Amino acid sequence: MAVPVSGQIRVGIIGAGLIGQTHSMMLRQVADRTEQSVRVVSVADLSHPAAERLAARWDGARALESAEEIIADSSIDAVWICTPTAMHRQACIAAARAGKHIFCEKPLAMTAAEASEMAAAIKASGVMSQVGLVLRFSPVYNVIKAMFKEPDAGRLLSVTMRDDQDFPTRGVHASAWRNDPSLTAGGTLIEHSVHDFDLLTWMFGPVTSLYCRTRNLNGADGVEDFGATAMEFAGGFHGQLTSVWHRMIGRPSNRRLEVFAENLFAASDTDERGPILFQRGSGAKEETVSESEVMAQFSETILRERPCLAPIQDWLAIPYASEDAAFVAALKGACEPDPEFAAGVAAQRMVEAAYESARARAAVPIKT
Repeated sequence: MAVPVSGQIRVGIIGAGLIGQTHSMMLRQVADRTEQSVRVVSVADLSHPAAERLAARWDGARALESAEEIIADSSIDAVWICTPTAMHRQACIAAARAGKHIFCEKPLAMTAAEASEMAAAIKASGVMSQVGLVLRFSPVYNVIKAMFKEPDAGRLLSVTMRDDQDFPTRGVHASAWRNDPSLTAGGTLIEHSVHDFDLLTWMFGPVTSLYCRTRNLNGADGVEDFGATAMEFAGGFHGQLTSVWHRMIGRPSNRRLEVFAENLFAASDTDERGPILFQRGSGAKEETVSESEVMAQFSETILRERPCLAPIQDWLAIPYASEDAAFVAALKGACEPDPEFAAGVAAQRMVEAAYESARARAAVPIKT
C-alpha cells in the first residue's frame, strides 16, 4: 500500500495545454482551501513558452521542456499527465518507476494494451493513481444515478445519450493535435466519449456487448467525427450513445441523457448542474429538479460519501475541482483514489470494442 505524502504535496504538471491549465487552476483552488497542502513546482511542455506561462501562475515554479526533467526531480511527489494521448504511456511508466504518484488524463493511451501496461507498472511500483474520468464527479449525473437506484423507479428499460462538441481543433477546445493520427488514439469515440462509456457503466452497470458504426467527414485518417453505439447491458436493458464532432463553432459542448425505467423518466441537457426533467409513475405532468436542488442533493451525498471534499464544498459544482481535490486527499491518506487506473483501462477496452464492431459491422462482446 502506498505511503501517504507528509507535508506539502509537490506536483509536476506534464503538458501545459488546455487540460493542464484546467488542472493547474483546480489545484490552486484546492491549495487555497487546504492550508496550501499542494503546490505546483514544475511544468513541462515541448513548447517552452507554454510551460513558462503556466509555471508563472505558481510562485517559484520552474518551466521545463521535457517530462523526463520532472520525473528525475526527487523532490516531486506526484505528476499530472496532461499531454496528447500518444505521450501518456512513456511518461506514466517512467513516473511509476521513479515512485511518483500519478494522475493521468483520459484516454490513458493509444491502445488498451498500452493502458494495461501502464496499470501494471503502477501496480508494481506501489504508487497511487487516478484517471481523469471527470463525469463521475458531475452533480447532475450523481443525482440521476440516485433517482434510478430508488426501488419505486422499477426496472430500467433504456438509456440514451448524445454527446456533441465542435471539432476540437478550434474554439474553446482548440487542440491542433486532435487531428493528428500520430498523437491521438482516434476521434470522438476515444478522445471524448470515453467519458460516456465509463459514465454509463458507472451509472447503470456493465455492458455485455455492443454494436457501433462510425463515419469520417473531417478527412483525417483514423479520426472519426461520428459514432453510433448500441449497447446491451447486463441488467437486461438497452442503451444508445451518439457521439458527434461537428462544425458548429458557436454551439457549446453538450450532452443529453435520457433514462427510462418502468416508473420513472428523467432527462438532462447538461453534464454539470442540471436542471433535470422527470416524470414519475402515473403522474400526468413532467416536473423539474432545479439547478439549486441538484446541487443541494449532490453536495449532501458527495460530502457524506467523501468527507475529504469538504474543504472545496463551494466549488463542488465544478467536477474538475472535485476530482483534483479527491486525488490530493488520497495522497494525504484521507481517502482512496477513485476512479483508479482500472476504470480507465476498462473504458478504453469498451471503445476498442466499438472500433472493432465498426470495422466488422457486427456486434462485439465486451471482455471482462
